[in-house]
Formats: sequence, structure tokens, C-alpha cells
Amino acid sequence: RRYAEFSSALVSINQTIPNERTMQLLGQLQVEVENFVLRVAAEFSSRKEQLVFLINNYDMMLGVLMERAADDSKEVESFQQLLNARTQEFIEELLSPPFGGLVAFVKEAESLIERGQAERLRGEEARVTQLIRGFGSSWKSSVESLSQDVMRSFTNFRNGTSIIQGALTQLIQLYHRFHRVLSQPQLRALPARAELINIHHLMVELKKHKPNF
Repeated sequence: RRYAEFSSALVSINQTIPNERTMQLLGQLQVEVENFVLRVAAEFSSRKEQLVFLINNYDMMLGVLMERAADDSKEVESFQQLLNARTQEFIEELLSPPFGGLVAFVKEAESLIERGQAERLRGEEARVTQLIRGFGSSWKSSVESLSQDVMRSFTNFRNGTSIIQGALTQLIQLYHRFHRVLSQPQLRALPARAELINIHHLMVELKKHKPNF
């Protein structure tokens, strides 16, 4: 935080009275701070914990910088990019335990379809049936669990809310892709398709899990 306050003050001054040497030094300082944050994050044993640490710190520094620096300043842009990248990675980590099997199947199936090998999907009936029923029975509890996990992990409520919304959006997109795969001729007659959750219904239900301000 001290770095962010010091840097934002200098950035603010430099926007009024530009000085190339000051900008160079600020750039070097930023690189050192970014490396330091990465080194500290590496002390955590799990990637998920590392990402929580990184996101909280990037978000805090970005918030301080944006109070004084212009939104299009190099420092703000840099930390915004870091925050976005780590947030996306965290969302993938978040969705992996409960929905990793679905993610893997959808990616594999889409790859087969793209390569003109959709006929190989005929051997996946048992796997698909298990995925349909597994999702149907556990998605609500999984979403509730990940929502609580996010709100415990992030100090900025707005940031936590944004992450939950990003995760839910990605989940809807994933299930929509799953629907498309199951509409292929090779899987269209699968009895378990009748147990698929309607996309619109899923969207309505997921909205209930979005925290309100």
C-alpha cells in the first residue's frame, strides 16, 4: 500500500509536470514491487492461495493508484492487466474441482467435432450420462460453496462479487457448450438428454447466487 500511495502521488505530479527520469524510476520501482509480490505469493503452498494473495494485492494497489492517477496511466493499465489475468486464472481454479470433468469433456468433444471426428462421441454415452446427472444433482451446492469461498477470500466486496459473477457467467457458457455438443447426431438420442437443465432456467437460478450491494 505504501508503494501504491507513493507511486500514485508521483504519477499525479508527473502528469502535471512531466519528467522522463521520474517515469523511468517509477517504472523500475513498479517492476521491483511486482517481483516482490510474486516472491511472497510463492510462499503459499497452493496455486489458489497464491492467486488470492496476488488478486488482493493487485486490487488494493490499483484502487490506490486510481484515486490519483489517470485511468489510462501506464501504472493503472499494468496492474489492471495483472489483476484481470490472475482473476481469470482464479475463476478457472475455482470451477475446476466441481466442474472439471465437464470442462474436460466439452473441450475434448469440441476438438473432435472440429477435426471431423464426431463419430467417436458414440463411445462416450456412459460418461455423458454421468456428467448430466452429476451436474444436475450437485451444481446448486457447488455454486453456493464457491460463492462463500470467494466472499471469504477477498477483502474487497466489489472485487469478490465481480469474481463470482465471472465464475457464474463462465459456468453458463460451459453448460451451453455442453448442450451444443449433446445436440450432435451421435448423442442426440441419448436418454439422459431429457435430464439436461434448461439454459434459461439455469441462468435464472444462478442469478440468485449473485451477491447484492
